[in-house]
Amino acid sequence: MLNSKILLLSKINDSRFIHDMYENEYLYFNWLDEFRKNENIYLGRNDPRELNINTQKITNLKINFNEKEYKLHELSKDFKGELNEYLSDTKINCCSLHWIEIEPHKISDNYDEKLLSLGDKMIIIYDVKKFFEILDSSLESLNFSYSRKKVNYYDPKIHNNKLTLHDKDKNYCWQNEYRILIMPSLQKPIKIPLPGLKEISIIINTIDYKLLKIEFAS
Repeated sequence: MLNSKILLLSKINDSRFIHDMYENEYLYFNWLDEFRKNENIYLGRNDPRELNINTQKITNLKINFNEKEYKLHELSKDFKGELNEYLSDTKINCCSLHWIEIEPHKISDNYDEKLLSLGDKMIIIYDVKKFFEILDSSLESLNFSYSRKKVNYYDPKIHNNKLTLHDKDKNYCWQNEYRILIMPSLQKPIKIPLPGLKEISIIINTIDYKLLKIEFAS
């Protein structure tokens, strides 16, 4: 007999923000460029490669100076260079959710202690289908374009190609992120109304997530 997993989505943040989102039924979207701010990077929560849309490995690097050519790659035995292309000054806002897959009667294997660094409370959305219906309707009524999908985690040591805004360094795979992007934005935080959020979600302590189980009432 095959075990089917149940999909949940969650938003993790500090208690005051989680309770405000829940009670006032909205989803918070921050300006995507803020995700690369130094104060967030040093906390280990945000990817310094955020907004990277192309990575190219370089094995040969030359410069010309005073009509003379210098082969920099010959100065090091194991020369490895990298050329990265980043977006900047975007008009895109982002909401990061945590993706949970859980088998009935079992504890989720998506829990990671690092999630505690994101905040002490989490909204768990248990009716994901209804959530998307409400969210899409709200975004469309506000004339936002949007893109949403589960984040793909890649290895920056070997990746040598284009990237999307749904790609992140594999060092952040513990976030198990489901990313929602909206555009165009005014480069500031946006609260997207989610009428009915309280009917499809609950709030729990983030630390209690490691004990979360889905049980069916008899």
